[in-house]
Amino acid sequence: MAMPRTDPATEFAELERLWYELEVPEGVRLELIDDELVVSPTGSVSHSGAISALIFQVIDHVRDQDWIIHTNLTAHIAATRERLIPDLMVAPGGASPFGECELLASGALLVAEVVSPWSKRRDREVKPRAYAQGGVPLYLLIDRLDKSPAVTLFSRPGANGYGRHQVATAGQPLRLPKPFGIALDTAQLLGEA
Repeated sequence: MAMPRTDPATEFAELERLWYELEVPEGVRLELIDDELVVSPTGSVSHSGAISALIFQVIDHVRDQDWIIHTNLTAHIAATRERLIPDLMVAPGGASPFGECELLASGALLVAEVVSPWSKRRDREVKPRAYAQGGVPLYLLIDRLDKSPAVTLFSRPGANGYGRHQVATAGQPLRLPKPFGIALDTAQLLGEA
């Protein structure tokens, strides 16, 4: 017996409704990405250490520019209505919110993700597409789990993903372009310093 087919827009609307209504326990993240509700644990000690190292490297510049660092705020991708929770998001103080707990991704200056054992494919393949479609100018991927641990900076967002990416291994500086204009110490981000 064939099951009735439903409209993809109707299915997504149902996922979106569930995303809003589910009560998520502390220590768990709920994202709406790639037509899926994704439940994952919050990061590990190593994961948190990588984000802490990134914050220490950008904090002076962020403070000078009067920007805000968000570490648990949802990025709303207007083009697809996806909701992602980056490990770190930097945005101007007046960036446009989308509801109480979401920021329009197009208002972010940088988002960063640290690859976890349960997020490899999404962080490496799915999220670059989503953040680019959301108009995020810079996506920083800290990948300690790859055979060759590296930090990748994606830039030049477009409808099909980012047009440019730079890869730096531990010890190679990685320069964030304007409006940042600073070089990152990748050894610290990869836990090798």
